[in-house]
Amino acid sequence: MRRIFIGRILFGSFFLAALMSGSRAWGRRSGVTEAFAQVPSSARAGHRSCAERTSLRSEHSREPTKITFVNRSGMYRGLMWIDPQGQFKNYGGLNSGEKKTISTFRTHPWMITTGPGDCIEIFLPAAEPATVTLK
Repeated sequence: MRRIFIGRILFGSFFLAALMSGSRAWGRRSGVTEAFAQVPSSARAGHRSCAERTSLRSEHSREPTKITFVNRSGMYRGLMWIDPQGQFKNYGGLNSGEKKTISTFRTHPWMITTGPGDCIEIFLPAAEPATVTLK
C-alpha cells in the first residue's frame, strides 16, 4: 500500500512539473508573454480595431473602473472617449513617456489617435483597473 501511495506522489509531481513547463513553453510559442498570461482576463483591456469605431458606443455606467495609458510610442498620442451617441470626446493626449489614468466605466470605449486625430486603436476598459502601453 505504501508503494502505491509513494508512486502516486511521484507521478503527480512529474505530471505537475510537465504541466507547468508546458504552459510556459506555450506562452513563448504563441507570442504571449508570461507576464501577460498571468494577468487575469478581467484585468486586461479589450482591444478593438479602428474599423469598428462607427459601431462602438458607450453603454451603461454601472461598472466603474480605471484605465491607465502609458505612451511608449515615441510620438504624441491623443485620447478620445466614444460617448453613448458615438461622438468622439477629446480627453487630451500624452507625449512620449507620459502616462494618464482615467476613471471610466467598463462599457466605455477609448480611441487612441495620432496628433492629427487619425485612429490608431480602440480599447474597452477591463472590470479591474488596467494599464495599456501604447507602442
